[in-house]
Amino acid sequence: MKRTLSILLALVMVLGLTVPALAAASDTAAPEAEDEYAVDDMMPEDLEEMPSLPAPEEEQPAEQTEMEAELTDLILRVKATLEVDNQYDDLTSDYHDGVTPQWSLTWSDAGRQMTALVRQDGTILSADYWEESQDNDSFYGFDPAFPTLSADQADELAQEWLDKLLQGEESARVDGSYAGTGRDGYYRYTGVVEKNGLPSPVTFALIVNSRGLSSFYRSDSYSGYVGRLPEPEPAVKKAAGAKGLAGAVEMELYYVSDGENEGRARLRYVPVGPYAVVDAHSGETVDMDALYASFGGGAMAAGAYGRAPEPMAEAAMSDSGAYVTEAERQSISQYGDVLDGSALDIELRKLTALGLDAFQLQRCSYAMAPDGETIAASLRYVTEMTAEQLYGCSQDSFQQVEAAGGELTIYKDLTADAKTGRLLSVSTTYPIYERDEAVTMTETNRVRAAENFIGLAAPELAEQAALCTLSGYNEGERVTFAQVHEGYFFPENSLSVTVNPGSGTVDSYSLDWDEDVKFGPADKVIEPEAAKAAYAGALDVTLGYVAWPLDITLEENAVYADLLAQGYTYVEELHLAWYYEGKDAVAGVDAVTGEAIVAEDAGEQTYTYDDLDGVAQAEQIEALARAGIGFAGGRFEPEAELTGRDALTLLLQAAGQSVDKWDDGTLAEQAARHGLMPEDEDFELDGTLTRMAFIRMLLRPSRYGDAAELLSVEADRGYSVIALALGMDVSEPEETATRADAAAMLCAFMSR
Repeated sequence: MKRTLSILLALVMVLGLTVPALAAASDTAAPEAEDEYAVDDMMPEDLEEMPSLPAPEEEQPAEQTEMEAELTDLILRVKATLEVDNQYDDLTSDYHDGVTPQWSLTWSDAGRQMTALVRQDGTILSADYWEESQDNDSFYGFDPAFPTLSADQADELAQEWLDKLLQGEESARVDGSYAGTGRDGYYRYTGVVEKNGLPSPVTFALIVNSRGLSSFYRSDSYSGYVGRLPEPEPAVKKAAGAKGLAGAVEMELYYVSDGENEGRARLRYVPVGPYAVVDAHSGETVDMDALYASFGGGAMAAGAYGRAPEPMAEAAMSDSGAYVTEAERQSISQYGDVLDGSALDIELRKLTALGLDAFQLQRCSYAMAPDGETIAASLRYVTEMTAEQLYGCSQDSFQQVEAAGGELTIYKDLTADAKTGRLLSVSTTYPIYERDEAVTMTETNRVRAAENFIGLAAPELAEQAALCTLSGYNEGERVTFAQVHEGYFFPENSLSVTVNPGSGTVDSYSLDWDEDVKFGPADKVIEPEAAKAAYAGALDVTLGYVAWPLDITLEENAVYADLLAQGYTYVEELHLAWYYEGKDAVAGVDAVTGEAIVAEDAGEQTYTYDDLDGVAQAEQIEALARAGIGFAGGRFEPEAELTGRDALTLLLQAAGQSVDKWDDGTLAEQAARHGLMPEDEDFELDGTLTRMAFIRMLLRPSRYGDAAELLSVEADRGYSVIALALGMDVSEPEETATRADAAAMLCAFMSR
């Protein structure tokens, strides 16, 4: 291929040199020859008379609608912040209406994609970048590796992106990371978005890799807070805050599963009291659960609080090099012929079966389909239930709700093609579930209708489920079917359907299906007060901002009347308060030992150990720990003999699996899936492994496995040669391996 290309280039050069030479020879051979097209003989006027192609006129873009202009401005802001280049050939843009209008923007071309969720003011709420791997290596076996980016480089890069993405009074600090393994390693950072230097309810997750920003997400991506941000200086001291918090602690005593020992459980005092905070200005201890419950579960609206970010200066946009590309212009133009909410409303009202005559259109949002051409419009319709029009609901129930000042709004959510008005979907939510007896569906018919539906929606799961008769289930119109195993319900696996008693149609459907549970005995039990003290002592009393509901049904909050009209009953502000930090991480207090139980993170986690002093392999053990590979409990026990269970735990974690080392069935299944289960008949999970046995487990499912087998004409010579080349210590192969030996070998493999 390279030789062919060289020949082609040579030909081009030869032709480039030959043409002028031929022209010169022609002029010399026949200088007197008249040629009406000879350039040398032409006068300027002759040149002007020569036929020529018309110069292309610069296409003037049509005048933009207001929606197109706003989208254009937003795209330029986002491109400048996220450093989106101009080479993408497609843009999908979806608009989400609501209290805080948002756009979802997706740039894509062959091999890469950038998606961003952005508030109307340009605030980046989430961003995801994907790029097809440039590595042509097609090996998909056991192939874990440390990220090519160093931890220090990743920390610096992550902080740079946080500083770009968070503006104004918001900030965040890089504080430790989770190193993801694989062919394209990454570093994941999580933390709290601080406001005025104090923690807030807003959290973030950010991922960087060797290519830069991979992902960013804020917990307030679909919500926010209203009102002005309080000043950070408290009127109430920390001691008073701690006293108020300790007085609000409530605990119950019952059995919980012991995650370290299969089939066993320990008696534990578990916090069951309310989520309490101490107002940092008034000193009042507030039961936040009760405060929110006082709104009766009404709808909550949340909007951006405080000052809107300053618009990005035109110069800043120009400096970024961002401009509206042709692909982006085409995406924007897709909104040029969408029907606005009013036009869609007219089309949908022609469908009289929807019963929209008494409803008002509340909002209209748009979403672009994957084909880049179809745009779906989501419309919400509302109406107030009245004594004259109950929609088949109970008269008595209506009067009770009306007297209590409760929510009486009916919502109809419709989805339609935004360009044609064609109806795509409908769902209806009623404020009163009790219906008039004349239109109420009998329980038998309701269950039959729901059962028929799940038989069509999820037939394979419906065969394993039955109508759940446990307390708390099927008390309203929602019909729940739970998994049955050996005659007993497992309600964590369930399918739920809501059937409209008047129409017999399905109003909602949800599915939750997973597995596993455990339990066991106890001895002496500490007193409740001792448990409360131990629990409170395990928590840090922290000053920060907390979410606080604001009742917008009150006259003094009339500024939010538009939200009230949309069915909201409260908005959220941020208040300064003292609270227990990490409350969810403390699962309770061991009823026998009196020790506080810190819950393990079920997802990504790193490990720390207190028994590595003087251990030769400490550096490798800690490198694995930062990548989420290790053992829980704070001790690595480096000199402990390596068991099959230990080996599979380390190797599966390296493969990116979440591992329960005491679940034999799942452990074996995961190992088999990754090719890690040894073929030796005498392999036992609780048996010990030699150093060579671990090397075989490590290399056999990897890219080196075939070569190791091929070279192992005598004993395990092939495995030894490859292991040595990878930097592993292959001395004393038949000696029983220790945990430290295994960590060093795995670390060498992942550092290749």
